[in-house]
Parts: sequence; structure tokens; C-alpha cells
Amino acid sequence: MKEIYDWVRWFQELVKKIAEGGEAYLIDKAGQVDWGENRALTKYGDEGIDPFSFVYFLASKATAKQRKTVYESVRHEFGIENPLPDPRVGEYYIFPTPTSLNALFHDGQNFKNELLWRLFRQALPVHPEIEPHDFKHALDIKFVATPKLTQSLFLINPEFFLPVDDTYDVLSETRGFLTAVELKNEISEDGGYGKYQSFLGKIKEAFPKCQPYEINMFLYLQKPKTKNRIRVSEKWYQVSTFVDDPGNDDYWEDRDDCFKDNYCVFTGWDRYSKLTEPKPGDIMLVRTGIQKGRAIGVVYKNDYAENGSWTDNGRIHVLWINKTGCELPHGKVRRQPGFSQTYKGGVYSLFEKTDGYKNSIDLIETLRDDSSENKTEPDPANNTQMGQDPRIHPLNQILYGPPGTSKTWHTVNHALAIVDKKEVEPIENESEKVRKGKLHRFNELKENGQIEIVTFHQSYNYEDFIEGIRPVLDDDGNRNIEYELSEGVFKRISIWADENRKQSEQAGVESWDIDELLEEYAQSIAERLESEGEIRLFPPGHRSGVTIADINWSRGSFRSVQLGGMLSDQRLSKRMIERDYEAFYNGDIKSLKDIKPTHKSNRGYHGNARFYFELFKRVREFHDNEWTTDRPTSVEKQNYVLIIDEINRGNIAKIFGELITLIEDSKRTGGNDAATVTLPYTKEKFGVPDNLYIIGTMNTADRSIAPLDTALRRRFNFVEMMPDPTLVPDDIEGVKCRRLLKVMNDRIRVLLDREHQIGHTYFMGVSEKDSLVAAFKSNIIPLLQEYFYDDWEKIDLVLNRNGFIQKNQIDSDLFKESDLIEKQSKIYELLPVEQWQYPKQFRKIYENDKQGDGGEREEDA
Repeated sequence: MKEIYDWVRWFQELVKKIAEGGEAYLIDKAGQVDWGENRALTKYGDEGIDPFSFVYFLASKATAKQRKTVYESVRHEFGIENPLPDPRVGEYYIFPTPTSLNALFHDGQNFKNELLWRLFRQALPVHPEIEPHDFKHALDIKFVATPKLTQSLFLINPEFFLPVDDTYDVLSETRGFLTAVELKNEISEDGGYGKYQSFLGKIKEAFPKCQPYEINMFLYLQKPKTKNRIRVSEKWYQVSTFVDDPGNDDYWEDRDDCFKDNYCVFTGWDRYSKLTEPKPGDIMLVRTGIQKGRAIGVVYKNDYAENGSWTDNGRIHVLWINKTGCELPHGKVRRQPGFSQTYKGGVYSLFEKTDGYKNSIDLIETLRDDSSENKTEPDPANNTQMGQDPRIHPLNQILYGPPGTSKTWHTVNHALAIVDKKEVEPIENESEKVRKGKLHRFNELKENGQIEIVTFHQSYNYEDFIEGIRPVLDDDGNRNIEYELSEGVFKRISIWADENRKQSEQAGVESWDIDELLEEYAQSIAERLESEGEIRLFPPGHRSGVTIADINWSRGSFRSVQLGGMLSDQRLSKRMIERDYEAFYNGDIKSLKDIKPTHKSNRGYHGNARFYFELFKRVREFHDNEWTTDRPTSVEKQNYVLIIDEINRGNIAKIFGELITLIEDSKRTGGNDAATVTLPYTKEKFGVPDNLYIIGTMNTADRSIAPLDTALRRRFNFVEMMPDPTLVPDDIEGVKCRRLLKVMNDRIRVLLDREHQIGHTYFMGVSEKDSLVAAFKSNIIPLLQEYFYDDWEKIDLVLNRNGFIQKNQIDSDLFKESDLIEKQSKIYELLPVEQWQYPKQFRKIYENDKQGDGGEREEDA
């Protein structure tokens, strides 16, 4: 499994081979490496190749394209066995990546090979013994200064050295360190290796027992303008190094795939479904029991969250800032699960009171307090009611554009950004691998009801969207038709969002996390079932033989209770328990008749009410006698998202009805000007909460629809999604696809309009000639036929008369002379792909043919 510090082992093996092989070996191997276009290292012959120039020049290959060629070539020539990090993923290359314009330790003529080889060998041992005068003489080399020298030393021995650059300015702002400029000046004044040693000692003291490459990465990711900056959050999690397995092993010391040696948090099995919770920036406290602390770190990446559930190879990757083992003070702390969030009164308090951890906790607090995001006071006018998160997304928005512009793809990003209360841009820029994990989470949010998706069409109506009467077959086996009132998707998600909003506003009222309670109750039942078999649902002596036979799980989370005995086909759903248990616990549900059906029906109470009522009793016993929690006594206000695909294909007035007014920002419940309406079927008061966001998509090229309803247009923000040629492969076997797409769209705008362009997604799956030809045959040509109503003359103009379409004169023998047939009429024929000349005819689409229609460019002839 690839890890964030794979580059360390890779570089260590490389420099070891260089040291063992010596000068002649390095010169020979460097000459064999495929350096690409920039071969500055070998430009000056053998004298221009030294270990510092080689390592620093290699590090300057910063782009994914350069890495793929150069690093693979170095691996092959030097026989490196350690895994090569993925060249496309920047997170595996967080080390100094200098400009290649001045990456050598000479000026092309004043070579210091003997000095640099000597300094190289001094830097390699576990405890390097650098001669101060050699350090000084290296600084005196033209084009070499403190950052360049120390960055190279760091690459050579990342377990001892640290680079002196602006990465550490965050400590000058928060911990009283010198700035990078001040430190560089001090070191340069007297060639000060002693000053550099002092800097190393002070940094390492601030991050006890941490490797320099860990320190470097953590501080780099704290820099304000870093692309993937990790912002320290206010959430603390605790995890035990004892894993619930037969051996009850301490994984801190005994396993090399967990904790400190792999820079990860790992619990060993899927009991702790909450592993999906920690996000980048959350703090992790590692303990062995409650007697010994092990480490403090900040979450960098969470595999479980990205996959949406437990995975056997999953890890929570952590940036350690303190790996000192310390005895924790004796204190009264409630029973702790192997993994959970912790608060001031839990494990956190033990670490806070421990001398070995106080400075690290203080550093975390300082970094959090000094972040620019936390210093900015939010505008109260933009805050949601009671929840103090700035409104960074419009409540109603429509993503619109031509076909193939990734509108549906972007709804996933926007929805996750809304749910997580983040800007959408960082999510848009995530790698494809990360996106797959996000899709798992998106689907889980759909299952949980926090995100809903619906597609409008011409027959979609109010009864589908809000509420209406539907025919259903009865449950008694006679297959008679009954009619019940059914909630539509909009009403359903509005009710769930409003319930969450109301709970979040109950500040100071005792509350608890129903999800956590039910997860732990389900786990306790699962453990009992393993040892006891089926468990009676009703108390002893009751005539019913109904039992609890099993617990049903989905992606590591509790979903339902499987009944046994006479009702082996019945399940009691988690959603129903979540809906009614708190009312039962508070005394509002006094009998089974108070448990109402899921939908309106002729029955006064739920068909399984007696089983739910009995289960509620069992849950309350667990709640009162066994369950303990560290969770705070308030419910966090969550955001809900309704995605309406093809929003302009529906009859808006027919679908929204009187509710069109309620989606306005000012009319949302939770605001100062909240409005409600009385629904026509149930006669209930209904409003749209201010934590429900609506995202619509609209295809501007769909000519089968009427113009968008003015009432809807006035209430939505519109986000244009236009073709982006930069997302298309640049060159496919001689065809410039980006230029091709741009030129075709330029012509379409002139011949038709800007709403009927060709989207970039038609080209994004294209990687070689055959797939480009297939894209034109199966997608692009049919799209142009639709755009121009089979007007082949205009289609041929869009293609710049490139030869895909052949014009033939009408056979004079086909018709007798007639005024209906023009003498100059032509028949258009799309030639088979076998006759398309590649790449000539594709290039002709975007290249001007000065020889006229049908001429050839000289190089294509």
C-alpha cells in the first residue's frame, strides 16, 4: 500500500547506492538516465556530475509528466527496489522541488566535486558528522545558498536534516522562531553550521520523537497558500493501541502496518463504524489503556471516509507532532471504546494534564487561533439561524450549459461541499482517486436521506413532488386496492431537514446522539446473538414467540433488526426507531397506538407497532443502564440537499404549486420572515427550512422544452457550465484535441448559438486514435445532426469540409426533367470511418487549408 512517505525510502535507497558505487558509478548512471528535454546535469561532462547536483536536479522534476519519465528511468538504471510513488499524485512528493533553472552545485566551470563528495559522505550516517568548514565552503559555491544546501541535505538524509526555507515561517509567527530570512542571514554570516545545528535541535524539540520528514510535511501543510493546506480543527479523537482480537495485542509496538511506523491509525476490525468521521485537520490522541499516552497527530487523510465505510486496508493517515510515550495522570474517565471522539472531560483531559504533551496541545491551539480563517468574523447577515456557519452556498442554484459540460458531475461536488459546509473549489480540484471515495460518501448520504435526487419530466407533477393519493395493494393477501396518502421527495427531505433544524435550536436542552446510541445498542445485540442465539423480544412469560434473530448492517452501519420466530420475514428499521424513540423515551409515546404509520392510511397506528414498542423498551434499558457517551448535549445543524436533474423539463407551476414562494431565502423557516402554507391533502402547515439546499441542472441545448419558468428563474442563482478545452487531452497521435474542440465550438456559435456547443466530456475518455474516431462516430456527429436538424451543409462547415462528408451530384437519370429538382442539388453522404484519414482529416477541422477545398498539406501528401 502506498504511503505518504514512500519518497523517503526511495531516496534513501538511491543515495545508498550512490555512496556505495562512488563517483565513476554515479557519472555512468547519470549519463544513462532519460532526463527528458532538460539535460543540464550532463551538459558539462563528467565534472558537472556530483551527488548534490544529481539529487537536487532530480528533485526539480516537479511535474507529473517529468516524474513519470525521469523517476522511472532512475529506478531502472540504479536498480531501486522500493516502491516508486505515483507520479500523478502530489501528496507523495512533499519535499523541496526547486526550479530546474539553477539546480546544479556549480556555475558550469568552477566544479567542487571533491568537496561535495566529502560533504555527501559526512551527511549519510544516522548521526552525521559535518565538518563546519566543508559546510561553509559549500555555501561559498556560486549559485548555492542556505536554502539550496539544506534542502539537498534533507533529500540525502531526511531522518536528520531539515531545509531552511519559508516552510518554517509558520513557527516564527506562532512559536517565536526566527523567520527563514533571518535564519538564512545568520547562517550565511559565518558559514554557521553551528547555527544550523541549533535550528535543527529547536525544531526537533518542538516535535518530540518525530522524524524530520514528518515535521517538514506537517509544517508545509500549515502554510497559508499551500494548495492542499491542512487546517487544524477543533475536533479531538482518541484511539487505543489495544485491538479487539483474540491476542489483544498492543499494535503500537508489535505491528509494522499500524500507528507510528506507518503513520496511520488502525483499529483492526470493523466494529468502529465511526472511523469514517475524522476529517483532515482533526486531532488524534493515541493511548494504551488510560495509563499511557503514545502520541498526538493531525489527520491528513481518511481512507474510511473516502470509501464511505470500513475497508480491510483502510487507514487514517496521520501527521504526527509528538510521539513521546508518557504516563497519563490518574483521573476519573468513563469507559472508553477503542475509538471515539473525545471532549474536555474525556481522554483529552488526561493528555492536557501531562507535561510531555502540553507544548504540543499548546502548538495546536496556537496554529488554530492564528489561522486566517478563524480570525475572520463572519457576517451575521449571511449566517444560518442558530448555526454560525457563513452561508457560502446559495440556497437555490441551477447549473446550466450545453451537453457534456459535467453538470451532473458537478452536482456531486456542490452537494458534498454544502453538506460539509466547505467551499466547492477544493473538492472540484481533488484527484480521481479521492473522488471515488467521495462518490461512496455521496451514496451513503443518499441512503441516509441527507441528499435526495429527482429528475423532472413532462408528466412529473405536484403529487409526485409534494404529496398525493396513490393506489396500493393491501397487506392481507387478497390483492385489493387501497388508497393512501404518499409523501413526495420534496416534502420528505424538507421534514427531515426541519427536524434537524429544530433539534439544533434546543440550546441547553439535554440531548444525545440517537445514531451513536443505536449503533452501540445494535453492536451489543450482535455480540449477544453470537453467544446466545436468538433473543426473546418480549419478556419471559409473554405468549408471543417473536425473537430478535439478527442485526442487519449496511457499509458498517446498523440498518434494521431482523425478527425471528413467527415473523422471520419482518424487519424493524433504524429509520423508524430514530423517528420515534426519543418521543418514547420522553414519555410522549405511551402505548403502541401512538406509533403512527409511515404513510397516511386508514389504520390508526403502525402495522408493526407492538414490536417497535417492545423494542423501544429494550433500547431504553440499554440507554439507562449500559450506555455511556462523551458527546456534547447539543445537536449540530446539518445541511440537506435536493438535486433536481433536468429541472427545465418539468412544468414548474404544476410541480411546485403554491410552494414556489416558500423556497425564497427570506421565506425559509428558521429566518425572520418565515412563511408556511396549508397543504391541500393533509391540511398540515408546511414550510421549507433554511438548511435545505436545492441544486438544479439544465441542458441549454434541449430544444424539446419551453423557456424556463420566470418564477423559478427569479428565485435561483445560475451557475454557467461551459466547455473547457483545457480538460481535454492535448495531443492524440498528432491531433490537437483542445484546439479542435475550441474551433468547432467557435463555428457552432456563429452558425447557431453559444448554448449548442460541444461539451468537453465527449473527449475526456479519449486516449488514442481509435477512441477519438469512435467519439466522433457515436457521439459528436449525431449531436451535430441533432443541433442542425440534419442540415449537412452546416455540419460540413463545422467540420471545415474536412472530408468526413461527401457531396454527390444528383444522378440525372434518376428523375425526368422536373422543376422540383434543382439542377445544382447535391446529396450529402457521411463516409464510413474506414475512409476517414487519420490524422489528416482531423487536423483539417482546425487548420486552414490554403489550397482550397480538398487540397492537401505538404506533410500529409
